[in-house]
Amino acid sequence: MEKNKTGKYFKYAIGEIVLVVIGILIALSINNWNENRKLHNVELSLLLEVKSNLEDTLNSFKNDTLINRNSILQFRKIEHYIDEDLPYNTELNTAFGWIGDWQSPYPITTAYTTLKTKGLDIISNLPLRNKIVSMYEFELIILINDYDKGEWSNLQAFNPFIYKHISSRNSKQAAAPNDFESLKINKQFSNILGRIISQREAGLFFYKEAMISIEELIKHLDKELIFRK
Repeated sequence: MEKNKTGKYFKYAIGEIVLVVIGILIALSINNWNENRKLHNVELSLLLEVKSNLEDTLNSFKNDTLINRNSILQFRKIEHYIDEDLPYNTELNTAFGWIGDWQSPYPITTAYTTLKTKGLDIISNLPLRNKIVSMYEFELIILINDYDKGEWSNLQAFNPFIYKHISSRNSKQAAAPNDFESLKINKQFSNILGRIISQREAGLFFYKEAMISIEELIKHLDKELIFRK
């Protein structure tokens, strides 16, 4: 009888252990599911933020290109007056006011900064992750380094001449040459104007390339967000 009781108790103990192990495994599984769900929600939230930042950046870049393109038209107007040897007209005040001024690219990177802090591997879609990294670590950097730094370099080089020969007016972005007739035959001024136009036109190209890439990345983000919902 004692042996039978011992056998039953042993089987009961084994059963209890099995139930405890199963309970632990179920709890771990639920916990893992919850953690994965949390990571999933964080990932989708970050992707939405990245998309929002890119949309705002795209709108900002579109505005920048409109303004920079207009500045080129203004500088071409000065060239026209010089080429045709026309007398000064106050319509050139705006054009001269734009010399030494331009729209710099300011991409919004708050979401990407957060993403790097949390770890880039939180983005489970590897090709999408690589596209996001390429955008912020390469393509936008090209726009800033190859275009905007060139504008700043021109400004530093040309400022002494500009301050000497061109005076600001009271209204915003208005200026006029101290002596337009002498400026028309000044080769240094012609070279400066040509350099500014060339740099600004290069900027439009870099802006265009960046905007195309941003639009494509936004489309990829849209697909991912729709698929993951």
